[in-house]
Amino acid sequence: MLENTTTTAAPSGRLTTLDLPAADGGSIHCISAGSGPTVLLAHGFLLDVSSYETIFDQLVQRGYRVVAFDQRGHGRSRDGSAGTGPAAAVSDYHVVLEHFGTEGATLVGHSMGGFLGLLFCLQYPEQMRRLRRLVLLGANAGGVAHGSTSNKIQMPLLEIGLLPKLWRVPGLGQSLMKPLFGEKPDPEWLERTRKMLISQDVRRTLPLMRAMNHENYYDKLSAISVEARVVCGQLDRTCPSWHSERLSKELPNARGRWLPGIGHMLGFEAPDEIIRAITDA
Repeated sequence: MLENTTTTAAPSGRLTTLDLPAADGGSIHCISAGSGPTVLLAHGFLLDVSSYETIFDQLVQRGYRVVAFDQRGHGRSRDGSAGTGPAAAVSDYHVVLEHFGTEGATLVGHSMGGFLGLLFCLQYPEQMRRLRRLVLLGANAGGVAHGSTSNKIQMPLLEIGLLPKLWRVPGLGQSLMKPLFGEKPDPEWLERTRKMLISQDVRRTLPLMRAMNHENYYDKLSAISVEARVVCGQLDRTCPSWHSERLSKELPNARGRWLPGIGHMLGFEAPDEIIRAITDA
C-alpha cells in the first residue's frame, strides 16, 4: 500500500508524490510524472530529487515517464531497520523499479547514485537484464577518494561534523561549493547546491560515504551486461575522470563521453548532455 500519495499540477503535466514502503519498514520518497518509457533518476551524495529538476521536466516534455527518489539517508525518505548502508540502499532501487516497472527502463545515477546503480545491477541481475540502459554521471564503482585531493580533505571533515557547519555560512558555503563545478559556475547553482547539502542529516549518510571510499567493485563490472552511457566532466574533482575511464573500459557495453570545462554537478552544468545520453539510439 502506498503512503501519503498526492497528485498536483506541474509544468509538464501531473506530478505524483508518494512515499513507497521500503523492504525494512522505512519509506522511499518518490516523485513521478509523464507517460511513456520509464527513466529512474538516482541523485548523488548529500543531494536530493531537486538536483534533477531541469532534466526531469525536459524528459516529461519529450514523452517519458520520469521517476526520481530521495536516496536512503537523504531528503524525505525514512530509514528502516536495515539502516543506511549500501545493501539497504540498493534494496530501495529494487522496490522502486518493481513498483514503477523495470521493463525497458533507463536507470540514471549521478555520483553515489551511479555507485549504487552498479551495485543494484550486480545484486539483482534478473532485474538488470530488463533495463534498457544504465546512464552513469560522474560516477564510481568505489575507491572514490583515490586520486581526489578534495575527497581526502573533505571526508574527515564530514566525519567530525565540521564541514556542514561551514556550509551554513552563506558566503563561505558558496565558496566551498565551487570545487564541485567546472569553469563557470552560476552563483544560483552554488546556492541551490549549498541549500541541498545543508538540508541533509550528514550522520545518516556516512555509511554510504564510507562504502564508496572503502569498497571497490571494478573487478566485477564485467558481469553488468546492460548497455551503458558514461558521462564525465573533465574538471570533475569529486569523481576524477579515471573512474569514468575505468567504467567505460570494464563495462562490456559502455560508451563514454568527457565534457570539457565541466565539473561534477552535471545536472546543473550539462543537462543537454544527460538528455542525449538517455535518449540517443
